[in-house]
Amino acid sequence: MKDSRIKIVVALLLSFSSFLISQNKTLPVSQPITVYIFLSETCLICQSYTLTLKQLYNEHKKDNIRFVGVFPNYYATQKGVDEFKSTYSIPFDLMLDKNRELTKHFNASITPEVFVENENKQILYSGRIDDSFYAIGKRRTVITTNDLAYASSAIASHQKIKAHTTQAVGCVITSLK
Repeated sequence: MKDSRIKIVVALLLSFSSFLISQNKTLPVSQPITVYIFLSETCLICQSYTLTLKQLYNEHKKDNIRFVGVFPNYYATQKGVDEFKSTYSIPFDLMLDKNRELTKHFNASITPEVFVENENKQILYSGRIDDSFYAIGKRRTVITTNDLAYASSAIASHQKIKAHTTQAVGCVITSLK
């Protein structure tokens, strides 16, 4: 009796797996991934990336990839962060980093700058969102490399990321110290 139940369960699992494969679906990512985006409410480059970040968040929220906006500058306030969230309709969590714990953990120095981290605190990707800005005040008319989109898609499909680090371009993170 027990053997027949086990056979039924195994058959159901195999059928379900075959169904997923036939539907071109994959099981969700097992490890939660967090994309930390260092932002500044006064940085025009950060403001220009809000649409891209919303699109990436919406594309990957089903993949167990969490987005968190981090505001590290000493002058940032909760009111300013809330206004940024409202003005740009940001769908993911935003937080202040007044104690600079995340800033120090990642050694973040620019806004916008991203750090993709797994649950074991391993950094899978760090750097720019894309190559739209190649220097302060210098913007390409055509984006040729979508670094964060590539990293997120590779992670979602369980592939290894080729470029681990890129150079972010943006506003300097300020501190009183």
